[in-house]
Amino acid sequence: MSGPANPLKVVKTNWRVGDQREVPARVLEALHGTDAYDSYEQLYRIDGRAWRLEGRVSRPDGTSACLLRCVNE
Repeated sequence: MSGPANPLKVVKTNWRVGDQREVPARVLEALHGTDAYDSYEQLYRIDGRAWRLEGRVSRPDGTSACLLRCVNE
């Protein structure tokens, strides 16, 4: 599991199982094809934790945000 320690440039780094975060879809999609995304388990590995995609939110400006939940691996 290599890659940047904080690829999303967030201030909070003390995440726990069950925490939720919102990430721009374009940023999350950029992680595909890297060690930060496990396509078999469909988990993102960010900030030393595993995250599962729970949904997407469309913004009025046409962008999308993804909702991630911290999970046990």
